[in-house]
Amino acid sequence: MTTEMKNRVNPDYLEDWLIKNPAEVYARSVETALSLLESNKKEEAFLEFYWEGEVYSKIYMKRNDIPTAMDKAIEYFVSQELYEKAVLAKKAKDSFKNLAND
Repeated sequence: MTTEMKNRVNPDYLEDWLIKNPAEVYARSVETALSLLESNKKEEAFLEFYWEGEVYSKIYMKRNDIPTAMDKAIEYFVSQELYEKAVLAKKAKDSFKNLAND
């Protein structure tokens, strides 16, 4: 599962895009969480927005954001009956807990 990180969105409609595209936002957050857990990075951009060839906004996830972000992703995916994606989010959350306990 790979969701586009770079998105061409008019800056005037960024908030609308985020509201209208929760599946993409949560899918990218899960992918980013899993990537962070596989690396030594403390944070990583998970969404990037550009217009007229220029990047104007990036949204980052920090390692410590993983539990909360995965709880939100799980809630969304279960509400949409996207159980396989919810399982991936749970895997990321559990992996974070296991690393924190080591």
